[in-house]
Amino acid sequence: MPLALSAGLCLLAALVGFARAEIYRWVDERGSTHFADNLHSVPPQYHAQLRALDDRLPPAPQPHLIPLESAAQGFVVGATVNDQATVRLVLDTGATSTVLAPRVVQSLGIPIRTDPPVQVHTANGVVEAGWAEGVVIAVGGRRSAPLQVIVHDAVPGTDGLLGMNYLGAYRVEIRAAGPHLLLSAP
Repeated sequence: MPLALSAGLCLLAALVGFARAEIYRWVDERGSTHFADNLHSVPPQYHAQLRALDDRLPPAPQPHLIPLESAAQGFVVGATVNDQATVRLVLDTGATSTVLAPRVVQSLGIPIRTDPPVQVHTANGVVEAGWAEGVVIAVGGRRSAPLQVIVHDAVPGTDGLLGMNYLGAYRVEIRAAGPHLLLSAP
């Protein structure tokens, strides 16, 4: 075998060894835990109790993809309100607040307040709406703190829209393949 090929194989073997190193763990007589990446670094009296640990990182968790529905109004996501009502909400990163249809809020027995009324800027102009407090929204298992929401029939054919008072707590990613919503820590 030519010298260059032999040296190359030795280098490859050394690199493979580094790529899959082991970590050794032992406990001394005082109860202190020690770690070493070289078996020769472990005192001989502890060889019998050595535990080899795999130094590879655990696989990264797969992102939790939340299904979206494409609709004329945009992307619609399924959500629950106060762990009782299942709703369909349009994602709206341009909306400051979440909006729920009056029928949803009434079905949960949450009081709708109108004093003072909320002014909502819509495509058709400014309208007055009511509001409700203590609403908890969950999307894909991610629950909000109690929110104040606007109560208005804002989006026909859905139960409202999901605004930034919910979405702002997350890094929001929309994946066209699917389509899916990914909510992760900011």
